Amino acid sequence: MSTPLASDLLLPELERQLKEEPHLIPAVKGLFIVTVTKKKKAAAVWYILLQGKDTMPVITNDQEKAKDAAKTKVRTVKIQVEDTDLVNFITGGMTGVKAYMTGKIKVRGDLILAQKLEDIFEKAGGRDRAIAFIKQNEQLRALTVKSKL
Repeated sequence: MSTPLASDLLLPELERQLKEEPHLIPAVKGLFIVTVTKKKKAAAVWYILLQGKDTMPVITNDQEKAKDAAKTKVRTVKIQVEDTDLVNFITGGMTGVKAYMTGKIKVRGDLILAQKLEDIFEKAGGRDRAIAFIKQNEQLRALTVKSKL
């Protein structure tokens, strides 16, 4: 059995929190296709569809679900990141600019839109929420400890 990815636990939690607290939904529109890698090999693809303040975001690993949920054409950004680097980014250990400049995050498409994703995350208290979630989630805690070894 393969080791689960931290992103498989963190991204659904992000969607759950947005459903519970709709005031956190960003006014941004875009589709972020996030390819999560493990040891430089694609391990998962996540779709984060943001359609503005009045529409619940869709965060899924199901391409058809993301496509069906799109109400209008939106700009697309493709992001590739190692699972461990995603955790580091989400918890504040690395900024998006630093990750991009050092090649830890690869971005294709609208860089300004990609930067907005980080800004939105920070304004919503995402880093503190992610750290709290990791501390409460034994499986995720084990994954993040292993990734730092």
